[in-house]
Amino acid sequence: MNPQISVIVPVYNGERYLHECIDSILNQNFTDFELILLDDGSSDNSGTICDEYAKKDKRVRVIHKDNEGINATRRRGVKEAKGVWISFCDNDDSLPTDALDNLYELTDDTDIIIGFPETPRHKKQLTLKECRQFLISGKRVPPTPWAKLYRKDILSDDVFEFPREIDGEEDMIMNIRLFFKIERPPRFIFKKVYNFRRNPISVSHTKVSSIEHEEIFDSVRSQSIPSHLKDSYMPYILHSRINGLVAIAANTPDIICVKRHPYMKRLMHDIEQYNYHCSPMEWTLLYTTSTLLVKFIANLWIISNFIKYHTGLVN
Repeated sequence: MNPQISVIVPVYNGERYLHECIDSILNQNFTDFELILLDDGSSDNSGTICDEYAKKDKRVRVIHKDNEGINATRRRGVKEAKGVWISFCDNDDSLPTDALDNLYELTDDTDIIIGFPETPRHKKQLTLKECRQFLISGKRVPPTPWAKLYRKDILSDDVFEFPREIDGEEDMIMNIRLFFKIERPPRFIFKKVYNFRRNPISVSHTKVSSIEHEEIFDSVRSQSIPSHLKDSYMPYILHSRINGLVAIAANTPDIICVKRHPYMKRLMHDIEQYNYHCSPMEWTLLYTTSTLLVKFIANLWIISNFIKYHTGLVN
């Protein structure tokens, strides 16, 4: 019989933490799962490590493939999966022993179960509309594919199709597409179900912010939201657009002050058109012509978010 859960692990040059990752999955209290290890053209010993586990445990399947990147690899994993539910794990992370057990308990009458890498401060089950709002604005709903269970039926090919220019934000776009695809609200398990290892050399930590990148990302996000619903979510889209400018303002504040770039012009137009009410920091960032003040506000914003994140005060 097919398993209830397929755990998909894209593997790329991950030999340093791969044993820990795989062991944590095979040692789950929940046992009705398969583990799919997708070796994405690794040049280290990752492929060999995967094969060794497959020889020892019949729940492990290994697929060796040419390097295509994490999204194409996740999509291949979904195609190969036999489970009713899909769980993703990165090859340098791991799962607490009760992770799958806790997630699977909530699979009735829903298509997505959401867990956390740390126990959250809020304990409120959200409506589907609230989940969409928070996901767009980057609050409360983790934008990552891991620490979740997805019903396999909703993971169609289009969910994984991204232009290469948005490396680092694919996870958020993937979830936005999924949350506008489902009709039932997801369920939350307010527990730690994932051990996230912060990687200082990952794309999300090394990419350089630019106005061009924000423009492409915003375009892809906009296309991921059904057109007939877009207006009702514009306050959250605009909040996210402004938030995306903070790193740019900290490094090249003149781009924000001059507002000659088409993306800046469109943002200012949409703020007026949709009567968006800026917070004091947003207003100062957008309407101040002093590059020194814009740079100061941007750095203050970054420090504030850093403190909130590390003290667990994120909304």
